[in-house]
Amino acid sequence: MEKDVLNTITKHLTAERFDKIVSNDETYLKKQDKIEKYAKQFEELGLSKDQRLIIDRLLSANNESNYRYSELAYMQGFKDCVELLKTIDLIKV
Repeated sequence: MEKDVLNTITKHLTAERFDKIVSNDETYLKKQDKIEKYAKQFEELGLSKDQRLIIDRLLSANNESNYRYSELAYMQGFKDCVELLKTIDLIKV
């Protein structure tokens, strides 16, 4: 039950609230510009369909892994916050 609640909160906050936060972060936006620059250069390479597909699969797998890593880091931070609040007797569980 606790894990389901944490997963629900994580999904909601990372999918909605967090998107608003990152869309206003200058560092994040600069990194997105860099990605666009390299994406254009990639398109100009003239790779075959099979080569593009392999690279696309590699990047997709990497993105999925990074997304999961971020979810886990967020959940761990949330758990650490709860433990801290319990330690200083602000919440009782």
